[in-house]
Amino acid sequence: MTAGPVEGPWELPGDWRWALAGEVLPLSYGKALPAKRRASGGGCTVFGSSGPVGTHDEPLVTGPAIIVGRKGSAGSVHFSRGPSWPIDTAYYSLSSPDCDLRYGYHVLSWLRLDRLDQSTAIPSLSRDSYNQLPVPLPPVETQRRIIARIEELFAELDDGEAALARAWDDLKTYRKSLLKAAVTGELTADWREANPMQETGEQRLQRIVGETKASGSYEPKNRGKSLTMEGPSSDELSDLPETWTWASIGLLGVVSGGVTKNAKRSDAPIFMPYLRVANVYADRLDLRQIEKIGIEPSELPRVALQPNDLLIVEGNGSIDQIGRCAIWDGSIEPCVHQNHLIKVRFEEGYLARWCSLWLRSPLGRREMEQQASSTSGLHTLSISKVSNVRVPIGPEDELRLALSRAEGQIDDGRDCLAALDRHRQDGAALRQAILHSAFRGELIQ
Repeated sequence: MTAGPVEGPWELPGDWRWALAGEVLPLSYGKALPAKRRASGGGCTVFGSSGPVGTHDEPLVTGPAIIVGRKGSAGSVHFSRGPSWPIDTAYYSLSSPDCDLRYGYHVLSWLRLDRLDQSTAIPSLSRDSYNQLPVPLPPVETQRRIIARIEELFAELDDGEAALARAWDDLKTYRKSLLKAAVTGELTADWREANPMQETGEQRLQRIVGETKASGSYEPKNRGKSLTMEGPSSDELSDLPETWTWASIGLLGVVSGGVTKNAKRSDAPIFMPYLRVANVYADRLDLRQIEKIGIEPSELPRVALQPNDLLIVEGNGSIDQIGRCAIWDGSIEPCVHQNHLIKVRFEEGYLARWCSLWLRSPLGRREMEQQASSTSGLHTLSISKVSNVRVPIGPEDELRLALSRAEGQIDDGRDCLAALDRHRQDGAALRQAILHSAFRGELIQ
């Protein structure tokens, strides 16, 4: 394939040489195998461009192979130790006399084949581009020593990453337990024991409704004669403190929709920044990309945002993302929100934080998902559904204490998760550093 020596980007040790990828690790096309033809539980692995996608009882490749993504996850690199069937979105490469297959797998992983993608639509890897890629190639015996050292170091990194993953899972489990303890009164049991009851949750609820009416806020549609309601039918919630009660979000605050995007807005007299679903995540806002929309002055009282407004995502393709919420921080002024974000405005900021805490707890998530479900199988929220979401309410002093305790520990946990994420990124960078050293001839002497 080459007319002479191959030049590479750096100098190699004396007994190494540069070779072309197409010379030592030639790629062959995979073969189509529709899912309906695959044998579930078969003895060979079916590979697509992103990795294993099923099994089959007949191999296309009988032995070990490198699988390289051709379409979609173009340039991704996978290793098959046994019989396999690479489908037509992937290439595969077998061993050659000059290149140990495991060495080839590591060097192709390191060379980042995805950067060869030059397509304008679906990511794809051209064999012509791949074939001309310079590959550092030591003698086969040296390759095997390099492989042994790489895999020894990677095994140590695997152990560390497994420990990080366990710590990550433990922190998330602890966070769920903390949220549940906060919203069911368990976190403040000591406070109730030390402080005689001066106000029940029902009395606090009556004050909230009175304060909202006195403020002149417009009336939520679902404010009815009864202030309290039955809680969710769950054994986990059957034993709320005696001083607590249940209320709907629509009793605690004013629930409203946002701006509907349409062609007429291009002629509106005012253009303002507005929040979309893409800006609202679970307990955080992403304001890196803010768009503007036309607004009629008459709409502003309803759609303008104020600090401490609770924003709830109306719908999402995934049920576990429906109802994710965050509190508006007022960092853009003025600002409005689209209709796919439902807004709840409270007279006091701590109630926004309390409802957010409840909606992020496992029990609150369950309540939100039940409200979002429908007989058609679709999952979506509406102003009325959000208004009907049940929230546990206790004395104000106790709720403020529960918030303080929970939020402090959540912040600590968030810092720990961020540190774990940095360690995981460090691990990925260290793997690349090991491969960088290996293919410059510096890993073994």
